[in-house]
Amino acid sequence: MPQVSDTKTLLLAALIAGAVALPGCKRASEAAAEQAAEAAIEQASGEKVDIEQDGDTVSIKTDKGEMKVATAQDGGSVALPAGFPTDVFLPEPRTVSSAMDMGGMQAVNIATGAALAQVSAEVEKSMQAQGWKREMSMQTGAGSSTLVYSKDKRQAVYQLMKAGDGGTQLAVRTGGEG
Repeated sequence: MPQVSDTKTLLLAALIAGAVALPGCKRASEAAAEQAAEAAIEQASGEKVDIEQDGDTVSIKTDKGEMKVATAQDGGSVALPAGFPTDVFLPEPRTVSSAMDMGGMQAVNIATGAALAQVSAEVEKSMQAQGWKREMSMQTGAGSSTLVYSKDKRQAVYQLMKAGDGGTQLAVRTGGEG
């Protein structure tokens, strides 16, 4: 489990990565934004940081590892993180608005036109068919739910929320248990 200072550093890095990836930046301002973000993270963490942007993807490298964050622009979709587990269910069709890969933990934010109840049922059916064990199911009102699965010392967490258009927004995180 990361220490509090590591967690603060990672959260700061994720926020800065999102800011660096904002649309409308020109190449010169991207370089300035990367330098400013590096300086801010280095000051907050006391560690050397290297930030690189390639299109919609921002990579943040420290001595402790690397984090990659991809954010779609203008309603587009980004690719899943490299090596995203094929046994973790993701609905089709889908739009991946953001994807993060951070030292063994991967997270994606997805939108789909399917209704919440349908997506929840598909998650349950597919995950159990793939050998995942449901550890928790929690519904908070009619518009959101959380599902947690485990398999082979891995964990998959789904946070589902009813979207305004009748579809579903999902935040899916997978990685080692804990």
